[in-house]
Amino acid sequence: MRFTLGLAATLMTTAPAFAQDAGTTAATEIDPQAYIGTWYEIARTPAPFQEMCAGGVTATYELIDEATVKVTNRCDAEGGETQGITGEAEVVNNNFNTLNVSFSVGEESQGVNYVVAAASDIEDGQYQWAAVQSPEGPIGWILAREPQIDAETRQQAEAALAETGLDVSQLTDTAQPPQSYQPGQ
Repeated sequence: MRFTLGLAATLMTTAPAFAQDAGTTAATEIDPQAYIGTWYEIARTPAPFQEMCAGGVTATYELIDEATVKVTNRCDAEGGETQGITGEAEVVNNNFNTLNVSFSVGEESQGVNYVVAAASDIEDGQYQWAAVQSPEGPIGWILAREPQIDAETRQQAEAALAETGLDVSQLTDTAQPPQSYQPGQ
């Protein structure tokens, strides 16, 4: 299965050698405990590694330790199949807002930096939405804890991505919820 998102991520066609310093995009650090769990992709810019995804894109993050995160990305593919891939992300410069994500695809390892440009306030112990981009982009994602978000939240996420220099006119909505699998399972 060749799905790689954004931590989505995944996220993953350029070498991680182009690391961006943590904190250069996001104004605040991200609380790892509030970030872990399942996210729904609300919208994304074109990403070649996601072309097989017809919708239902999710990313699930689990802490392995204080510097490593397990990343599981899944989506609904054409024909009703589920595509998915699991990898690991390493925290860059001790700041959870920047992650170096890598996935093994055959004998190759693909990776990219993943920067949380902005996130909501923490509610019930979790961020409710996040605006994420790759500094190797121009790739960006809007993620949320629920399959849909309201217009005001969407505007906040788009504004955060625009501040990173991402062309938000390139964002396309992701059909949600997943049809071929149960998120978080």
